[in-house]
Amino acid sequence: MIPTLIVLGLLAVGVAIVAFATRQRGPASAAPPLDPQTGWNDPITPANAAATEDPFAHAPGTTTVEPVRATEPHA
Repeated sequence: MIPTLIVLGLLAVGVAIVAFATRQRGPASAAPPLDPQTGWNDPITPANAAATEDPFAHAPGTTTVEPVRATEPHA
């Protein structure tokens, strides 16, 4: 009798967990959260700031150098 009650209790807990996890929330919680005015996602520079030139725009490009091969002695 006790094992049956334990199993029924565990099943009831499982059903309660599933019902809690899959419940449908009301329309108030479906609205997206408001963006607080904290400034964490504001751009770093103001929109009307003067454009700056890229300091690496006129840098020379990279060149590839072939690896030095060891020469084999000719017979």
